[in-house]
Amino acid sequence: MLSRLALVLVISLLSACSSAPNDWSGMSTEEISAWKAADFVPAVAQKWHSAGFTADLASRWQTMGFELDTARTWSEEKFKPEEAHEWISAGFDLDDAIENRSKGLAPIPKKSD
Repeated sequence: MLSRLALVLVISLLSACSSAPNDWSGMSTEEISAWKAADFVPAVAQKWHSAGFTADLASRWQTMGFELDTARTWSEEKFKPEEAHEWISAGFDLDDAIENRSKGLAPIPKKSD
């Protein structure tokens, strides 16, 4: 019985210590509506929101197959989701994409076999 109580306490503490709220707190009614319309649950929306993404932009990054951390990294370098996806699909990593873009180049998609 004591071990169950300890387990419940640990789970409660871990839940309370998470970096983003598990509800819609801190968001306006308009923001909540936008996140819901983009099919985000509160916990995921809060993480993207805390990283500075709007619901629309987060949805675009996810549609292109990006997780938050990768989206944030590419976004910090001023890549749009579709642009980042093109570079990655062409076989470029972020550093190479930055270098080539600075030269005015664009990715050429790899041909399918």
